[in-house]
Amino acid sequence: MKDYIKSVIDVNLTENDNLNRVREYLQAYFLNVIYKKKFYQNLVFTGGTALRFVHKLKRFSEDIDFSLSAKARGYDFHVMIKDIHQEFRLAGYDLEIKYDNSRPVHSALLKFPGLLFEAGLSPLKDQKIVIKIEIDSNPPQGGIESSSVYNSIFMFYILHYDLSSLFAGKVRALLCREYTKGRDWYDLLWYLTKFKGLEPNFIMLNNAMAQTSRKPVKLTIGNWKAEIKKTVETLDWAKVRNDVSRFLEDNSELSLLESKTFVNLLTELD
Repeated sequence: MKDYIKSVIDVNLTENDNLNRVREYLQAYFLNVIYKKKFYQNLVFTGGTALRFVHKLKRFSEDIDFSLSAKARGYDFHVMIKDIHQEFRLAGYDLEIKYDNSRPVHSALLKFPGLLFEAGLSPLKDQKIVIKIEIDSNPPQGGIESSSVYNSIFMFYILHYDLSSLFAGKVRALLCREYTKGRDWYDLLWYLTKFKGLEPNFIMLNNAMAQTSRKPVKLTIGNWKAEIKKTVETLDWAKVRNDVSRFLEDNSELSLLESKTFVNLLTELD
């Protein structure tokens, strides 16, 4: 399967665009592996990459995030990483994995040395393309699980949160993340314009806030938008745009990432 990488690359695109395409192919291959090995039954796909694969979000992503399913049985992070490593190696990939399961959020870094050089996307033989995997082994309660069939280069089941629960995770990130991540704000723009009237899963959201914030505000249908607007006014929007720019399918959308856009959209929804 490694040779398929060459067909992912489009000579008419920029190096960054092709890097995004190669990374996304590797992400899809990873998801296909956990489906084949039946690990997916324990892992609920979440975050921006889930929005990309399940709902066709118009931005690429670096990481793959999961929560442990409420119905998980026999989950073993070490065994999963070992099997994933073997599957990639059998497919011809040189893969290095560094992982840590000593904390509630289990994490792994998948590093592919030489792949970008072989694909003609880097002059450096040792440059690595990296994908970070995170699994929250103690996710907030209340998330609603669903499943979808992904059909592109591969076809496989994905276990994921429903849209309101995914939205709850995004609102929590917007209110609690200790640094500015432009991808969060692009995703919010996508939610507000594509799914007008969508409300976050408040049970999950408030449980997540209780886990994350020292003084959590109880969020309701009547106040969550006002809380987001408070954060909007404090942001460095140049930093927001800079963070997300290399992941967008269409960079013309960057001009929408400004305070006025979000204040207007959130006010319209009140």
